[in-house]
Amino acid sequence: MEQVRMSDVVNSGCTSSFSVTESRPEYYKAEKEKPTQMSVSVDAKGVAHFQVTDLQANCAVNGFSPQVHAQDGEIRIVLIPLGDSTIEADCMCNYNVSFNLSNLFSGTYHVMVYRSDFSGKYDSAKPCYEGNMSFVPNKI
Repeated sequence: MEQVRMSDVVNSGCTSSFSVTESRPEYYKAEKEKPTQMSVSVDAKGVAHFQVTDLQANCAVNGFSPQVHAQDGEIRIVLIPLGDSTIEADCMCNYNVSFNLSNLFSGTYHVMVYRSDFSGKYDSAKPCYEGNMSFVPNKI
């Protein structure tokens, strides 16, 4: 059995920013409460295209490096921030990251996406996205 393979990682950079000191309070609150979204599509070759949007992190982050682990009907994706861990800006940004997964088998997977610290550590009780996904390769 081949391992799940990740490819074609694309980071958007900061799509919008907000600050507790610089933004209007109602805008800051609305942005802070935005949930992270994830969409998945499967192409005719059975490659799953993942798009994670509105991923919040400090403005000093340069993007994210996704890591994937798939086993026993579970897909765990950890989004590791890129940049200098010693720098922190006085604002938050929304980021988007997309990537492809291949070598998935047909079936239903429990998908969890976590945002980690710069070292890759994350709280398994606090996914930024969690849900079930049915995957049927070679079908659109």
